[in-house]
Amino acid sequence: MRYKILAKQFIDDVQQKRVQPGQRLPSLRSFAAQQEVSLTTAVNCYRYLEELGWVRSRPKSGFFASEPLISSTRNQSAITKSSNDLTKFSKRRLLTNSGPLGISLPAIDLLPTEALQRSMYRSIRDQGNKVHFYPDPLGEPHLRQALSRHFSNSGFNFSEHELVISNGCLDAVRIAVEVTTKPGDTVAVCSPCFTTLIHLLVKLRRKVLEIPLTESGIDLEQLEQHMYMRTINAGLFNCSNINPTGISLSKTQKQKLASLATQYQIPIIEDDIYIELSHQPTLPLPAYHWDQEGYVLWCSSVSKTLIAGYRVGWCLPGRYLDRYQDRLLHENLGISSPTQLALADFISSGQYARHINSLRSNLHQQVQEYRQYLIKNLPRNIRVSSPEGGLVLWVQVPGLNTEDMANKLLEMGIDLYFGKEFSTNDLYHDYFRINCGYPLRTKEGETTLAKQQLDQVIMLIHETI
Repeated sequence: MRYKILAKQFIDDVQQKRVQPGQRLPSLRSFAAQQEVSLTTAVNCYRYLEELGWVRSRPKSGFFASEPLISSTRNQSAITKSSNDLTKFSKRRLLTNSGPLGISLPAIDLLPTEALQRSMYRSIRDQGNKVHFYPDPLGEPHLRQALSRHFSNSGFNFSEHELVISNGCLDAVRIAVEVTTKPGDTVAVCSPCFTTLIHLLVKLRRKVLEIPLTESGIDLEQLEQHMYMRTINAGLFNCSNINPTGISLSKTQKQKLASLATQYQIPIIEDDIYIELSHQPTLPLPAYHWDQEGYVLWCSSVSKTLIAGYRVGWCLPGRYLDRYQDRLLHENLGISSPTQLALADFISSGQYARHINSLRSNLHQQVQEYRQYLIKNLPRNIRVSSPEGGLVLWVQVPGLNTEDMANKLLEMGIDLYFGKEFSTNDLYHDYFRINCGYPLRTKEGETTLAKQQLDQVIMLIHETI
């Protein structure tokens, strides 16, 4: 890859004393211009060198040559910065009430609310006096059976006894992090990475090490280097329809990721909350599918596909099953049994599979509509992701002042996720992520709130750059 060739040249310059440690380096834009490469290539090169310890970034000062050393001090400083930034943005979201362009959720009109209500009614009726007892802390057997059958229909097979029900996907991930690592350990994530996963690791006092996300997936070569050097204790990755870019690892890459986890005996936590929202007709198999020794822990939920308010997720903890179950037994008394049984009813009846097929089609169409609208109405030099699934777009507008734009959007009551929220490093300042889960127009052709807010965002971008 071009960025690795440039990185090798830089390392050679440092080793030959042509560049001195502490020497200030060209800005990303200057470097891109000098080398006649894209800004993305420049970013990947600097990020790669920073991960290897040959470059350090200093907030508001730029990039500087460094000693070839990966230190815990650098990781800790990145976590501190991330914690402060994410706290600020979290508070901002509480004020804006998270409109249609912010949190990645499908529009309510795309979800089978009435059918779910009927399933809930049946679950309460059928449970009778059992509702007065505590639920199974590992999850209702009926739900685990329903999920096992549902995924086996798509070629992803697992036993109901291997599955544990959790309080949403994020909680499943949290427990997975806690049973595989300890405070002070380093967890590898992709870059850019979903902001809530970074925030979770910060709160759990884990160090964050970012692995570049290229157009073809996670840089597994760099990940393996860190595994070999034992500079990480675990990995936490999306593998299918990755948030925020929407790309997916290929079958070969997922096989390689599972193989690396086994080879180095380093756990990989697979947050697969978007796996069922592929824009293709078939379900992409997770990396867990190719795991032979149980070092991959697979987490998901129905929050993005069906209903966020149920707070039902799950985990296949692999070789960590006993440890995972023990954690659940000691920290909670289970998830609401009527909710679990309602979900089991909805899945077992076949309604969930039919709903997923319809939702995938609608989201694919909406994502394409948003993408074409942004390309048509924003400057020609923008870059808009071309997702393989999910419901978000990752947009770069060179020269965009996102800090100024965030403040203006706050005043307008419009929520948007900005690039700097997706990294612990000083990256992605001219990027933003936009949710495409809400249609731009109603079936009658009327403009929706999402379209109105999107037009305001576009107008503000033209005023800001």
